[in-house]
Amino acid sequence: MKKIVLFILMCCPLTALTQTFNGGIMAGGLVSQIDGDTWVGYHKVGYLAGAFVSLKLSPHSSFQLEMEYIQKGSRHNPDPENISDQLYLFRLHYLEIPVLYQFSFGNRFSVEAGPALDVLLGYHEEQDGISDPPTEPVRNVTLSGILGAAVFITDHLKVNLRLNYSLISLRNSSAPYPQSYRKIFFEYGQYNNVISLSLSWSFKSKDQ
Repeated sequence: MKKIVLFILMCCPLTALTQTFNGGIMAGGLVSQIDGDTWVGYHKVGYLAGAFVSLKLSPHSSFQLEMEYIQKGSRHNPDPENISDQLYLFRLHYLEIPVLYQFSFGNRFSVEAGPALDVLLGYHEEQDGISDPPTEPVRNVTLSGILGAAVFITDHLKVNLRLNYSLISLRNSSAPYPQSYRKIFFEYGQYNNVISLSLSWSFKSKDQ
């Protein structure tokens, strides 16, 4: 009898912990640009996909850890009426690991914010028909900040709209800097600027 009681007492914290944590998957599309290059506009289309686990702190707040593939970058399509205008394409592949604080309002709306670690998986840059032009090297690890809002469609499914912006330059650069480079926060450089729209599915109901 004592062994049964001891087993139940050991299982209780594990059960409570399981009820507190939740997991899920996510996927979506995005538009991006790079602040600090010579082009303006969200002309680069990409996508993201990954998984998450969340820790519920209260009925309205939680922390969420994510791991996802995300494609960022910049694109300029040439003007067919301008023969000197050339294609520019900069495609960046990242493993992104956001850590977000989320707060919900009522039953259908939530907001979120937090940092994200970006680990470079690879990239392709093409300018004036030349692949890998001589530019400043791309950092293998960078840091971004995320602000977002979400609407719950069902208790398991929600739509996320996010702004994802670099907190440090995506390139290793040193003076003299190109005129197009911007100084944001601490240094001159180029910065990923991304707007994404995604769907996420939670394995548990949001009320559990």
